[in-house]
Amino acid sequence: MRGFFIALLSLWLLILFPAVSSASVSVPYKTETLTADGEQIETQTAYAPIGLFAKGADIVNPEDIYVDDQNQIYVADSGTKTVTKFDDEGNPLQVYGKDLLQQPLGVYTDQQDNVYVADYGSQKVLKFKEDGELLQEYTRPESPLFGKNAPFKPEKVSVDKRGNIYIIGESANNGIIQLSQDGTFLGYYGANTLRPSVKSFIQEMITTQRQQASLFMKEPPAPTNISIDDQGLVYTVTSGTTWESIRKLNIAGGNILPSEMTEKTNLVDVAVGSIGNIYTVGNDGVISEYDSAGNVLFSFGGKTSETNRLGLTMQPSGIEVDDLGRLYVTDREQGTIQVYEPTEFTTTLHQGLALFEEGFYVESEQYWNEILRLNSSFGLAHTAKGEALYKQQQYDESLEEFRLANDKEGYSNAFWELRYRWMEENLAGAFMLLFAVFVTRVTIKVTDKRKNILQPARDMGRKMKRKSLLNQLAFLPRFIKHPIDSVYYLKNGERVSILSATILYLFLVVEYLLTIYWTGFLFTNRTLVDVNVFFEVGTVLLPLLLFVGVNYLVSTITDGAGRFRDVYIGTIYSLAPAILFLLPITLVSNVLTYNEAFVYNFSMQIMIIWSIVLLFTTMKEIHDYSFWGTVRNFLVTIFGMFLTVLIFFVLYVLFDQVIDFVISIIEEVILRV
Repeated sequence: MRGFFIALLSLWLLILFPAVSSASVSVPYKTETLTADGEQIETQTAYAPIGLFAKGADIVNPEDIYVDDQNQIYVADSGTKTVTKFDDEGNPLQVYGKDLLQQPLGVYTDQQDNVYVADYGSQKVLKFKEDGELLQEYTRPESPLFGKNAPFKPEKVSVDKRGNIYIIGESANNGIIQLSQDGTFLGYYGANTLRPSVKSFIQEMITTQRQQASLFMKEPPAPTNISIDDQGLVYTVTSGTTWESIRKLNIAGGNILPSEMTEKTNLVDVAVGSIGNIYTVGNDGVISEYDSAGNVLFSFGGKTSETNRLGLTMQPSGIEVDDLGRLYVTDREQGTIQVYEPTEFTTTLHQGLALFEEGFYVESEQYWNEILRLNSSFGLAHTAKGEALYKQQQYDESLEEFRLANDKEGYSNAFWELRYRWMEENLAGAFMLLFAVFVTRVTIKVTDKRKNILQPARDMGRKMKRKSLLNQLAFLPRFIKHPIDSVYYLKNGERVSILSATILYLFLVVEYLLTIYWTGFLFTNRTLVDVNVFFEVGTVLLPLLLFVGVNYLVSTITDGAGRFRDVYIGTIYSLAPAILFLLPITLVSNVLTYNEAFVYNFSMQIMIIWSIVLLFTTMKEIHDYSFWGTVRNFLVTIFGMFLTVLIFFVLYVLFDQVIDFVISIIEEVILRV
């Protein structure tokens, strides 16, 4: 019932503390979200600035902020060299570390209301009682496991429910420093990883662990900030990288969020809301909100050069969220704390999300309907509504919602159910139809033997075959069965022609265009509205023609026996598997789910490999090369194609510059005249 409780609590808070209506909000920034296709679009205002927190308090350079279970707010201020506790209305309640702290950069409290401060200046973490009394100081661990030369410069601190202390240190590339309550070093936790690369993969394959240790290895960047949610999961952000810049760590310290869930490289802090939503702020002042799985919900805010511009910051240093969903962002430069309140649109989204996260898909549907009514392009709402409809066995409707959300996994599940339902209803009829076709075929065959009823059809077939062009096109399947014999007819000018080859080139182009539009939703990532037909035609035709031209030129200087005509015709006829099977495989993709994806993928791979083998065999026979001679011919051809493209690119750039130069001269002359 936790999901229902959260939804009721959100509704109660909405009544007691009315959110600002998104229609009436005037804010100095845009709010953006992502569509199902990953396109960034503007949406309703998600959070509205409602003022400055503790405006009259003595805050100089706020570095970090933390909200405890009683909505009491702690601010670490490097300007006053103290940590101050406020109530939710901004009234100071207690000051910690006066005349003791040197440069406090991080603050956190545990379940006993003890206050932990990361003091970068003294290189310590200090623990205070609720009344301000100093309880303990945590200095550099003496354990040899910590590392002889490892620095200990605490910047941020967090504490889990067991009392273990997590410290973000400057240049702590080994990960988060983990201490027990008595200061014992427990080890490093959640170290960042490097983006996988071919070089690192090869190094790991060919070297032992001892050799890897002796090599100069690039170290991953150190985490920038940390937060812990109600369930004890640890979250970190890392500045300067897009690879796992936001991490949600499991017990083993592994990341369970998408590795590239954001392109931001300037993140300074992270916070976690009551329903698991993740909030980040970058040094550009942009605040982003994600759901617990890492899907983008909103992005808003920004930077300003003006003082006291409500909603914009100059140098953001921290972010926190309270139980009411209000955001607090500290601004080191202005010495202020901005407060943002969720709008009605955001509150509705959170209510639906709270139910959805708990598995109450059906109950959350009304909220997603409201979100889609306000913004029909909200991708996450389509996914959630699709799940709700799927649970209600409304598979047709859920299929459409999953398609709009570009959720292929959900689409596959819904389509499997629809296909299964169709098979239950129609499988018997389909078998009866196949049986009827089989009986009809056998009957016609037996009758034909007795009365020769198919003779007119056979005569017509012979007449059609006598027509040269049709006979040449019908020669295509022979290349699959007997490629070497077929090349003999090709070289002797029999059974094929330039006209038939040209028709096949055009047919291949048409097939390729049809695959763009007819491939099943699960097996394509193409957006049809973005398809440029002329570009797609060039994508197929230009490489083929370039191969024909370069291969012929290369063969003329390497004693190849083939003529241009032979290369031109042989190239397209050797692609017979692609011409014959590309369209059937494409059509089959529309009746497959992810469970049968191997059928589509394997068929495409076989078709491509088969075509390459036939092309290799055809060129070998046309030019009368040996096996290695053909390999050399192919490698030189590929290199020649690359050089040709490079030369055309250079000529294009030079020609473009000449045109610009001539135009600028003409404009100058016109102006002077």
